Amino acid sequence: MKKRLNKAVSMYIKPVLGTISGKKPIMALTVDKLTLKNKTKFGIARIIKKRKGNPDIAGFLDKSKLIIVNSKDFLKWKKVKNLKIKNIKKIIKDLSKEDMTFIGLEDPDIYNQKGIKHLYFTIAFKLKNKKGYKIYLGHAIGKSLNKLIATDPLLNPQGKYVRGFKEISIPKIKYSKFILTEAQLCNNKNCFSVIEEVTDNYKHHHIVLDPRKMKYNWCKGELSPCCFLPKKFLSYKNLLIGIINGREKSKKLNKKTYYGKFKPGLILFNPKTGEIPWISPEPLFEDPDAKTITFASDFVKTSKTKGILYCHVNDSFVRAYEINKNKLKNLLPKKI
Repeated sequence: MKKRLNKAVSMYIKPVLGTISGKKPIMALTVDKLTLKNKTKFGIARIIKKRKGNPDIAGFLDKSKLIIVNSKDFLKWKKVKNLKIKNIKKIIKDLSKEDMTFIGLEDPDIYNQKGIKHLYFTIAFKLKNKKGYKIYLGHAIGKSLNKLIATDPLLNPQGKYVRGFKEISIPKIKYSKFILTEAQLCNNKNCFSVIEEVTDNYKHHHIVLDPRKMKYNWCKGELSPCCFLPKKFLSYKNLLIGIINGREKSKKLNKKTYYGKFKPGLILFNPKTGEIPWISPEPLFEDPDAKTITFASDFVKTSKTKGILYCHVNDSFVRAYEINKNKLKNLLPKKI
């Protein structure tokens, strides 16, 4: 059963992973695109082993692990088993320091290249003696999700103000040498996320979308990349259409910081130059059950005119949203 949220988006009412109550939180579904035409589709999701606090309020803590999931129809996913990555324990041990506590692997993204699967994920540590985290962009490769081998992290925390990198969005290699990722920055007052652009060798990067410079309220707090729509599904002239997540500014009340709302939105991306000439003035939608979080994690094309966007709501369960290509076109600018 579906509920129409706007002209371009309809929501499948029943969660595809987890329950609305969020008693067993699960989030961050990513799908192995090479299995889309198979009878059984596979993916990876993040399950919360232990949660302390409220995801809507600063200071909460999640301890996580990654699991393999499968589905027959894109609308009902179930756990197959815990994800095992060869060599990951050694990587975690090498990164660990006395002032850090490992809290889990998070936020997976699956990409396929020349028959090899690349899994990108967050390796997260909590600082023991002060507030904050250190996060690394982890990477593993293999011929299947059951035979992944971890490499060294691709991006590490840098200096005093960059506490790390997570969540990645890669255009098809033939389109672009640029990759989008989330960087978490800290200044003397607070920490926040920006979208950084890195080259495909992970050597050079710079901020490409900064919430401090945004003119739209829906993304003035934080920004994070989700994915690019397949060019054969929908594009804009010579530009790719990307889905990002934007957050409103946080608010302080009674010495607590209450996070602003996270919602998905659209960008246009130049794959040749790496420029983002346009960002949507409004978010794409908000889940009606969301308290503060409607966070897009992946998109799959299901027909010539429709696809499914997966989002986790309240960092607790995953929902599917049907995207109508022809209606989505109307949200793009007539000219830029």
